[in-house]
Amino acid sequence: MRFQWLSFIGCALAAAALAACNGGSASQPPTSTGSVAAIISAKQLIVLPGLPAGGKFTYDIGLVDPAARRYYLADRTNSSLDIIDLNTFAVRQVTGGFTGQKASNDQSGPDGVVFVPGGSVYVGDVNTVKVVDPVAGAVTASIPTGTAGFRTDEGCYDPDDKLVMFANPADSPPYATFISATTNKVVGTVKFTTSIGLEQCVYDPGTKTFFINNDGTPTNPHGELDTILASTAAAGAPVVAQAFPEGTCGPAGLALGPSEHLLVGCDAPAGSPQITLIMSATSGAIVTTITQVGGEDEVAYDPKLNAYYTASRDWTANGISVTGQAGAAFTPVLGIIDAGTNTWIKNLPTGAGAHSVAADIATGNLFVPVPPTAATAGGVQLFGP
Repeated sequence: MRFQWLSFIGCALAAAALAACNGGSASQPPTSTGSVAAIISAKQLIVLPGLPAGGKFTYDIGLVDPAARRYYLADRTNSSLDIIDLNTFAVRQVTGGFTGQKASNDQSGPDGVVFVPGGSVYVGDVNTVKVVDPVAGAVTASIPTGTAGFRTDEGCYDPDDKLVMFANPADSPPYATFISATTNKVVGTVKFTTSIGLEQCVYDPGTKTFFINNDGTPTNPHGELDTILASTAAAGAPVVAQAFPEGTCGPAGLALGPSEHLLVGCDAPAGSPQITLIMSATSGAIVTTITQVGGEDEVAYDPKLNAYYTASRDWTANGISVTGQAGAAFTPVLGIIDAGTNTWIKNLPTGAGAHSVAADIATGNLFVPVPPTAATAGGVQLFGP
């Protein structure tokens, strides 16, 4: 185990910390308007260690804890959980046996990141979820979640029942594990017997339901949104209650916004239009199909500016997917969508393969990991109003 402090000189953020948990959202729209998001622009690069110019950068989920003033990033290049202090931009790295980047992403880690407000950070890794004390900077526990050598990937948190949910998308069949944040014990699992893979999940306190993007089933070959009632998970017997079709989405990221709406990040099959969906958490219906941005992995919602953000690494100049094609030409962007009107605002260029975005609801700042270029080091690009 190694705990390393690294400094980055930057501007201090001055903002009151807001209590929040990843996967939660107010059920009513905030008073701020999404039009403010139109002034978002790139501010500065927070350089991370081990990412020199000309090098490579592999990572997975990034997440902001607004109350604790921390940004967490699953950093495979450094086999670490990176922690950025949002007041000083100082960088710490917590290592404790994370797998690192291997030949296959399915056998690499760290992966998903879930925090419990005021408590531990849960980090998916190969065969395990590792529990990190972010203050001490140490891995304090390792919770077994598999034996087949595949990653435990994306997750979410239910503060009502104090449950952490993580998906194992590469196992056959894929499954989800529910962990008690009180005891750090596995309380239940659910198999997705006809699924080809699982993506981001989110907990909705309004409906007391876990939602998870399913890559595809025989019924919905290009994706569906599955639901699991939190009551069944808390009882140790989670079951999939409903499955809502997502068309040709090819779902990935998922974020809960206002008015019981869910933003679904899509990466459509080659030849199809790239899109982004907004779906109803109460009916499962597609509320809006946005065509001006798509090809994303992680997505986020910021109630301060009432805006959705997409890390659209596979966006193309003509909006048609070339995902999976050899020599594909992508134009990666940060997509900005007004959550009040469910309309697209604009796209901002990011970097090759930039697939993660996290919002700081205290300041309106955004954090997008970007790889090194031939002339610059890699790190986390700060966007802000």
